[in-house]
Amino acid sequence: MPALWAASFRHLLRHPAQLALALVGLSLGVATIIAVDIATASSRRAFELSMDAVNGAATHQIVGGPQGIDERLYAELRTHDLVPGELQPDLAPVVEGYVTVGDREMQLIGVDPLASAELGVPGGLQGDEGQNERVAALGKWFTERGAVVMAAGVAKQLGVARGKHFDIDVGGVQYPAVLISEIRDDGAAYDTLLLTDIAQAQEWLGRVGKLSRIDVRVPAGSVGEAMVARLRQRLPVDVQLHDARGRTRESLDMTRAFTTNLKAMSLLALLVSTLLIYGAISFAVVQRRRVIGILRALGATRSEVLAIVLTEAAALGVVGAAIGLGLGLLIGHELITLVSRTINDLYFVVAVRETTLPVSSVVKALLGGFFTALAAALLPALEVAGSAPQLGLRRSVLEERAVHIARRLIIVSAVLAASAGIVVLVSGRSLFAGFAALFLLLLSVAAVTPAVLRGLARAAANFAGRASPIARLAFGDIAASLSRTGVAVAALGMAVAAMIGVSIMVESFRESLREWLGNTIQADAYVTAPGPGAGRPERRIEPGVMARVLATAGIGDHSESRQVIVESPNGPVPLTALQLPRTGQSALQFVAGDAAHAWPDFKEGAVIIAEPLAWRLQLRVGDKLPLSTASGVQTFRVAAIYREYGNDRGNVLMSLAQYRRLWHDDEITAMGIYLAPGAQPAAVIAQMRAAVRGGQALLFASNADIRALSMSIFERTFVITRVLNWLAAGVAAVGLISSLLAWELERSHELAIVRSIGLTPFGAAALIEAQTGFMGLVALVAAIPAGLLTAIVLTDVINRRAFGWQIDLHLTATQFTDALSLALVAALAAGLYPAWRTATASIAGDIREE
Repeated sequence: MPALWAASFRHLLRHPAQLALALVGLSLGVATIIAVDIATASSRRAFELSMDAVNGAATHQIVGGPQGIDERLYAELRTHDLVPGELQPDLAPVVEGYVTVGDREMQLIGVDPLASAELGVPGGLQGDEGQNERVAALGKWFTERGAVVMAAGVAKQLGVARGKHFDIDVGGVQYPAVLISEIRDDGAAYDTLLLTDIAQAQEWLGRVGKLSRIDVRVPAGSVGEAMVARLRQRLPVDVQLHDARGRTRESLDMTRAFTTNLKAMSLLALLVSTLLIYGAISFAVVQRRRVIGILRALGATRSEVLAIVLTEAAALGVVGAAIGLGLGLLIGHELITLVSRTINDLYFVVAVRETTLPVSSVVKALLGGFFTALAAALLPALEVAGSAPQLGLRRSVLEERAVHIARRLIIVSAVLAASAGIVVLVSGRSLFAGFAALFLLLLSVAAVTPAVLRGLARAAANFAGRASPIARLAFGDIAASLSRTGVAVAALGMAVAAMIGVSIMVESFRESLREWLGNTIQADAYVTAPGPGAGRPERRIEPGVMARVLATAGIGDHSESRQVIVESPNGPVPLTALQLPRTGQSALQFVAGDAAHAWPDFKEGAVIIAEPLAWRLQLRVGDKLPLSTASGVQTFRVAAIYREYGNDRGNVLMSLAQYRRLWHDDEITAMGIYLAPGAQPAAVIAQMRAAVRGGQALLFASNADIRALSMSIFERTFVITRVLNWLAAGVAAVGLISSLLAWELERSHELAIVRSIGLTPFGAAALIEAQTGFMGLVALVAAIPAGLLTAIVLTDVINRRAFGWQIDLHLTATQFTDALSLALVAALAAGLYPAWRTATASIAGDIREE
């Protein structure tokens, strides 16, 4: 029916602000999802490019323990055919470790350019120079001491020119290096890599005679599988053969729980957008109820009305998704910095230079925006299409229907909340189920809010009406306009509940971490070898330097530790070998096991494992943990499980004496210094620094410094969560402003009549602000209990299943005052323009029209 389409088009043109606000809300929801996808995909892609550059065409890797692989194994495999007369696998030795150049952390890769060329591993000499330059660079590679190659862009950032000498730092020891060539690559694959000759890398990393790994390339198919089987048979018991791609996946899997949490937070913004679109379409239908009723009376069919409303929503969804796609690109650029910084703090070194937007994300955004708008519009479209024409003209029918729906939604809310509890109880360890329970809980808030709003508004009207008929009018009108106020307040209530829950979770984590640090960091000072990467073998304190440190006056006792990564049938496992003074044993908070038995067992060879590792591998006290040692795989009894927040992958604690016996590694990564009575930490630290001056540049820190550093890393990590949380809250605020703005403007005739009988302009403005402020408070009232339940789900279910640690719940007033501020600011902002318009506009026109 052309008249119906024309009426729809004219209505949209007459309400551009309402349309724009609805688009903004949907666009923000889509943009948040796109931004998170860009940030996580870009970081992941940068790491994959870096690993591809390092691994080249290798299909497998031969790896050993913390001490690496004896280089004689490579010579043996290279010079002896696995099967005489048959095709042999390609092999290339690699020595790798982390170093610091200036203020930049880089991965040092030592390669043999002749052997590596077979596997496509960069020898660093394949730039865009001419043949003569490459030959000259190849000569310097073998003859010039400290020769290195790096990406041209990185060299420019560091101020290093070709032929220029500079220093690299390896575990606090400075070594001279010279740039002999540059990799001119437009991608980010080489941004974190520093290439050098394998012998030079062995010297710098203190691994003379050792290799970090041997890269292997075998052909695909049964021939390659047979080669791998024969190669495994030739390997010593202290080395293993792994799939190269699998090793990269293991590293990326470390960030899976982190990125899953981010994506769930972004979906929250889109969930809020669904209610926003529902509200926008509902208001558009309400505003046109008279026009639609007349057209229905003139012959417009129900299917035509349904089609026009759904078409409007679909168009809104497509346009909103397109805008959200562009907005997501802008937000994603900023979010990349936060995400990559957190990955560098917690997992591995990555340098993100290129923005990656997966095609799947674009499709997800467009379909998400489209179907979100369509699903949100379905209910109001069915309502208006199903209404009799004469009833469509009556606002009272709409409000009566809204009241009935609000009553039914109370039952729906209870069902949703109960479903959330059932999902948590029956879902075991599923992280997806935890998020599903969280969303069910938030939807239950949205469902119950309209009924809460109506009940409190009627109560406020009865109470305030005794003192002022204007107050009765203000609150009574809120209860009587539930079809337009309920959805807006429900969206805000859901966002506020999420905000309360996230705030409680973050604060609970912060306080749990602070308490854990206070209990764990017991030494007065700590000394460690500097450098990026936890568990890196090149981070070691030189024996002579350690002796000078321990000779400092004022030291009463000390602990020693070696932090490494060891292989196991379950993948790489962080291991800390400890030699503790008796007073240091109280630093561990056991969540399972008895200290009186655990520590004697620990000295006899048992291990104590961190709670996240126990959760990930489903280990309990008394179970066996297999680890690959220098003499093959051995099992270790779990004596106890301790609380750990410093590593979400978990950690294994072992006695230092046992570790040295099994892995033949006498290095030390860090020491804890316990001062003699009366000694001052600052003075002793200054003396220790003086004792090692001119030698290895160790890191010295008091226990207060360690706690402060740990808390700063924590704050950086949760910046992302806060940003996503505020984006979701922003979507809800926009929705509230859009909905209440339309409602207040629709009431201009009613307000004009009230003003004509004596209400002042200031009084009219105050009435509107009182109404919107009241609705903000109702959203908060509905959100507080749900926010507490949300916090419990976040701490006891989602964080537990994602990371394995247990967080103690901590409540503070700030968690609720922030939510109060959001609710009130959003609500009062929604009433500013209508209040100004009502106070300043002439009432004559509205009275004549009425």
